[in-house]
Amino acid sequence: MQLLVVILFFLWLTAGAVLIWHYRRDLLSLWREPVLRRPVLVIESDDWGPGPKADAQQLHRVAKVLSRYKDSDGHPPVMTLGMVLAVPDAELMRQEGCQRYHRVLLSHPQYPAMRDVIQRGVASGVFALQLHGTEHFWPPALMAAASLDPDIRRWLTGDEARTESLPSHLQSRWMNASGLPSRPIPESQVNATVAEEVEAFIAIFGCPPRVVVPPTFAWNPVVEKAWADAGVRVIVTPGQRYEARDHAGALIANGGPILNGQAGAGGVMYVVRDDYFEPALGHMAEKGLAAMQIKSRMGRPTLLETHRFNFVDDPDVADAALNELDGLIAGALQRFPDVIFTSTEQLAHRMSIADTSLVEVNVMRRIAVWLLRSREVPRLWKLAWLTGAIVPGALLFFTARLFCGGVKGNG
Repeated sequence: MQLLVVILFFLWLTAGAVLIWHYRRDLLSLWREPVLRRPVLVIESDDWGPGPKADAQQLHRVAKVLSRYKDSDGHPPVMTLGMVLAVPDAELMRQEGCQRYHRVLLSHPQYPAMRDVIQRGVASGVFALQLHGTEHFWPPALMAAASLDPDIRRWLTGDEARTESLPSHLQSRWMNASGLPSRPIPESQVNATVAEEVEAFIAIFGCPPRVVVPPTFAWNPVVEKAWADAGVRVIVTPGQRYEARDHAGALIANGGPILNGQAGAGGVMYVVRDDYFEPALGHMAEKGLAAMQIKSRMGRPTLLETHRFNFVDDPDVADAALNELDGLIAGALQRFPDVIFTSTEQLAHRMSIADTSLVEVNVMRRIAVWLLRSREVPRLWKLAWLTGAIVPGALLFFTARLFCGGVKGNG
């Protein structure tokens, strides 16, 4: 009987060791991911750029909502603006019969209102600039599609082109999706285009872009290296990198999961944005606050994705979105009194230097959060139950909680 117990105990230890060895890369990556001591909220809004004067008026209303609040450190909520720097020059393209692509940059004299509201928002700390792209598409791909599709030609020559209305596969910038499956863009063209759009960003805003949000989250290592060489330090991701589109236009992922603080080519840092605040689509303030609850318990920042269309297209929808934005920030301060409002760039910087006012250094608390995160690894949790490895894991978790006073950031 004693021998049987010894054998079963040995098999149990062996199963646990095999399980840990098999998932060692996932577990090590989760351990390396920074654990934040306090809840962090960043509202990330994409697609802002040249447009009608009403867009600037609405963005000013957004700034007014943000400026009403401050966190316990005295910082206002920050909405990052993923900037699209140009739109098609519809008039010139009509004159030429849509034979060549022409653009109008945000620096054009017809867009002073948008530039002004952005500059004032940045100065007051409620806006932070991020590069989305010169365009939200690859112009040669769009021109190729326009030669076959009259709807695309009408879009290119229309007076108020909204990229949101383009077919989704054509909204990807860093691939040629004029035909499916998509094709990669030659490296020389990538390098020249990245350099060009970084120069345009500097010319418009007076500072280089440090954060990039890839349109449709599609990019590849060639693009990433070009960004790094141009001075970009942070790439916003959905926790995955998409590099191409298949025959149906669906995005194709490459590589494993991406975590906060993970390094990419040229030393860029990834941050993860996989929660949503899209009132026009039904993602209201309560959904954002629920995401904060989960992210904070996991020691992660909450980056909420939102888009221009929530605030500009329909007056009733825009009013509702502004009300939800107000409720989101008020609710965050009420439920998470120690919340930090910051920009994505500042968040990445503080994680990179392991700022101890934000990044947890207590080993027991890090262990407790690490064990919580391990439940995200596919099949690991189920196998831990089947092998009995859950027992020492649970003991370690409760011991860590006992010594560190519980897992912080859970509201």
